[in-house]
Amino acid sequence: MHLTLLVAALLAQDPPQPQAKSQPPTFASVIALRFAEWDSDHNGLLSPTEIDLLCVDPTILDADAAAAATLKRIVRSGNFEVPPLRQANLTAPPAKPMTKGQANRDIGATAPPPEPTAPTAPILRKPNFQSNFESCLRRISVAKHELFVDATPDLDTCHQGPLGDCYLVAAVGAFVMRNPADIKQVITQLSSGCLRVAFADGSETTILPLTDAEIALSGTTGDEGLWLPILEKALGSMRQAANPQRYAAESATDAIANGGSSAKMIRMLTGHETQRIVLRKSAQTQPNGAAAKGTESPKQVLADESAKLVLAVRTEVGAALTKRLLVTCGTGATTQPPGINGKHAYAVLSYDRPNDALTLWNPHGNRFTPQGVPGLANGYPTKAGVFSVPITQFVQIFRGVIIETSTPIPALPALQIAPAPAVPTKPEAPASGGIAGK
Repeated sequence: MHLTLLVAALLAQDPPQPQAKSQPPTFASVIALRFAEWDSDHNGLLSPTEIDLLCVDPTILDADAAAAATLKRIVRSGNFEVPPLRQANLTAPPAKPMTKGQANRDIGATAPPPEPTAPTAPILRKPNFQSNFESCLRRISVAKHELFVDATPDLDTCHQGPLGDCYLVAAVGAFVMRNPADIKQVITQLSSGCLRVAFADGSETTILPLTDAEIALSGTTGDEGLWLPILEKALGSMRQAANPQRYAAESATDAIANGGSSAKMIRMLTGHETQRIVLRKSAQTQPNGAAAKGTESPKQVLADESAKLVLAVRTEVGAALTKRLLVTCGTGATTQPPGINGKHAYAVLSYDRPNDALTLWNPHGNRFTPQGVPGLANGYPTKAGVFSVPITQFVQIFRGVIIETSTPIPALPALQIAPAPAVPTKPEAPASGGIAGK
């Protein structure tokens, strides 16, 4: 009897309700939660300096760090029409793009034509904060926080990231491809948690561990550790120390974000001098259009010059790669074949003598499939950034080649950057708005 009453009572109760799943953080939700705290001068705007300080703060983690890195990416890029960084602007839903009909109605059929104006700067895009936030959050959540995870670091999952430092990543890629173990001799984990980075030319620095925001802002090696972004931070720190007035920002990556020399990087990594092959794409003609040399036509001059360059690349690059010396190359600002970036540095990995072709690596680690026969018109099949180009076409695409020599350079005085007195400790649990399970 009692059992029957108990069962009846249980059946009469409301069924258990499933617990509501917590919503994943968004850029807007993090900003709404953190804006007042991050606006340290309480003027209602986030300044570049305030954003910079957030990115180097090791206590800002996960989703909070992804939001800070998003702001840094967009402000530093220069490619976006950035609104005043007020809370209302940062938390407003993105505007939906107008349809063609709406755009025409807004213009108005009777509107007078615009008056001609002088050429203006390119129209900047409106930033997508949420998309950038998701990208930053992915980088932070998947990063392995060991220095080296794999016994043999490789380029399979290596990507340049949002910094304009292809010159650095291309040289490092050639260095890693030659002998993966060598990169492990450059970086040392200290007992304090700091990292010592010592290059073969004698330059040396000590840096604090990467913050979560710095991980989101740097290059990546996928799940193979943090050695690439650590090298980026180290070089940026050295530039800051050498020229503190020019590189006054707290973020070390600001100092390497806008270009540099792959020749200098090769000298730092190897301790050897470099040489350059300059590739020319057109004949030199007189102002009146006549050929520059005697009675030769411009086409003949171009053909002769091209043949000389093909021979120089075949001979000098082929010999350097046989000797296991580092080689990089770079494109100019002109239009490139599909899948190849302009004003970009590449590592030259090997020379395929039977096919007279060079194998290259793009620091973007991209994949590309030509729509048609591979070549100058359609580009080249690319996987994980690696592709092959015949030398006769290589000299038409690339602006120049940098080759490591066997000549040692004089050792430079060691450059030391003192770490902070103590490495800040991350809290065990992420702050509100963060993600778990890292």
